[in-house]
Amino acid sequence: MSAPFLKALGLMTLMAGMTAGGQVLLKLGLDAAGFTLSFRSLFSLMLKPKVLMGLLLALAAPLVYLKALSLLGLSSVYGLNGISYFFVYFLSRFILHEKGSSLHLAGLLLIAGGITVWSI
Repeated sequence: MSAPFLKALGLMTLMAGMTAGGQVLLKLGLDAAGFTLSFRSLFSLMLKPKVLMGLLLALAAPLVYLKALSLLGLSSVYGLNGISYFFVYFLSRFILHEKGSSLHLAGLLLIAGGITVWSI
């Protein structure tokens, strides 16, 4: 594997972690605040630490993606997006305490195979 590929893989892993982490923080912040849809509540909600950090992570992740895209072709980088499913699965299981199943694990294995065939 080439050095640009390994750097792009690291960046995509970071991007996936930022995106999934941001989504988990948003979920935790929204659940804690009792979200209701109005302009006033939306503004005050965005000042909550978990929501604000979640938004910042989710908004910064595309910048990392752009750097990875500058290192490799679109087809290679886009295929690495599947890494995010692993972060979402494990963060939702261990932080949000959502249930997983053997079908989820089978899906993750298929995704790992797809990433390997498509990008590596």
